Amino acid sequence: DWNANLIRWQLVRHGRQGQSIAMEEYNAWLENELGKLNVALPLCEQNGLYVVVDLHSPPGGKVTSGGYAGSDSRLFTDKACQKRFVEIWEHIARRYKDSKAVWGYDLANEPVEDYVEEGCDDWQALAERAARAIRAVDPVRTIIVEPASWGGPDGLNDLVPLPVSNVVYSVHMYIPHSFTHQGVYGSGPALSYPGVIDGRHWDKAALERALQPVVEFQQTYGVHIYIGEFSAIRWAPGDSAVRYLSDLIDIFESHGWDWSYHAFREWHGWSVEHGPDRNNTKPLPAPTDRQLLLRKWYSQNQKPAW
Repeated sequence: DWNANLIRWQLVRHGRQGQSIAMEEYNAWLENELGKLNVALPLCEQNGLYVVVDLHSPPGGKVTSGGYAGSDSRLFTDKACQKRFVEIWEHIARRYKDSKAVWGYDLANEPVEDYVEEGCDDWQALAERAARAIRAVDPVRTIIVEPASWGGPDGLNDLVPLPVSNVVYSVHMYIPHSFTHQGVYGSGPALSYPGVIDGRHWDKAALERALQPVVEFQQTYGVHIYIGEFSAIRWAPGDSAVRYLSDLIDIFESHGWDWSYHAFREWHGWSVEHGPDRNNTKPLPAPTDRQLLLRKWYSQNQKPAW
């Protein structure tokens, strides 16, 4: 109905903060999640939706304060986890290499390699191993790589393009974080955009400067850029959220970047179908200004030609 043409399908494991699970339990969880994707793919094909398969919770990750297991911890300290990570992508590629709807494989959501154990690969090397394993099975589908740490724009300063065909580079944009995530993890001052945030004035020009590493990476290497996530919490003061989103999309479009909004019917805090009252957790009967903004851009989408 919105003329969307892509969904980033998150393979995400939830649990208690700090919790890690044994590999056998992880494998069972993953197969169950892939079973759900199997059910969804024919519907996506029928409705003209490409799918990015996002391994939001690779093996070895601990559950964050956000309630999901991330791309951290044992992924960079345990060789067995790294081996399993590569095997998983070979398995996923073999499973979906003939799927019309699958556009690409997002190797790991917001990888965090704060510490890399001796004998283990850093993210650059591990991503290349996984990409080569995919290419041995599936020579066609897009491979999507986010930079460490946390997939932010600055991470591209330390990333080098992989020597593998058809790789797209992706960042997530939540800068300034204290604005986009205000009230998510606790109380604090109400922050408006544009305006002074963390002692500095933020406007469209400031957002463009924050995204400069992405611009430079694209220009230096001639690569394809995909903004896999961006958002602003729905209860940001006044029309701050829609102004922030509008400025970002203008920037993305000016550079020819693809993008997907985070998120559709996941958590009400990011929902464009919910209004600015954080205590009202029901969708509004009429479209919000944020929903209208997205739908304006989606109306220009081209549907896949299967």
